Amino acid sequence: MYTVYFMLIYENPPTPAIANLLSLMRCILYFCSMQSNQQLLVDHLLEQLNLDNLAVPPQTYLKLISQQNNLVKIDDIIAYINALGMELQQTDAINELVEKIEDDTNILIHKLKFITVADRPKVWTLNQIQPVEVNHTAFLNESIQIAGGIPVTTAHEADKIILINSDETAFAAIPDLLNIPGVAASKAVELDQVFVITKPHFAQVPGYDYLTELEALAEILQPKYFVYGHEGKHWLQFQLK
Repeated sequence: MYTVYFMLIYENPPTPAIANLLSLMRCILYFCSMQSNQQLLVDHLLEQLNLDNLAVPPQTYLKLISQQNNLVKIDDIIAYINALGMELQQTDAINELVEKIEDDTNILIHKLKFITVADRPKVWTLNQIQPVEVNHTAFLNESIQIAGGIPVTTAHEADKIILINSDETAFAAIPDLLNIPGVAASKAVELDQVFVITKPHFAQVPGYDYLTELEALAEILQPKYFVYGHEGKHWLQFQLK
């Protein structure tokens, strides 16, 4: 993909451009070596806008995937998408996407507006079981709160335990949860509230499939109020007793 762009731009480069050319090549080689979270996010947003990244000018694409961002709250995500729209000059399409994200999120928030703290489950989230890796990211914690839960940092507090892992080997490790201090005595195990989220990149790339992630969390945390159809597709429930 990038080689084609390179030839289009520098088919007959003037001599003074060689230094810039080499600099651009270093950038290209870097981004070709691994698909960063930023690239995943940009590519996904382009897909939602029905834009092929091949149709985006290479300088613009490299600028987009090299931008650093710290997306935590919905306002951060909206601001980032708007900035991307301005860069791509796709204001109308961006406005539609932003409106959908805002509307669907507001519906979810409104449904949970009067849910008391006592009815909001305490949630302990893991990225892996062996060794134990607890997910403390600000983005996931914010999403859990929007979806009707309360993030906690220790297993014994948990009303619900969520393992975020799309690897098939994760299922074989589920019984080992009971070996983690505090898990066996938790309400999550007592009430069979142990879940595995199998959706790739879940909560790893803030802003990527933001609505789908919120919906999946809402189904797990507040099943009386939300059914979006993600069970069996993006998450599963397990019994450990």
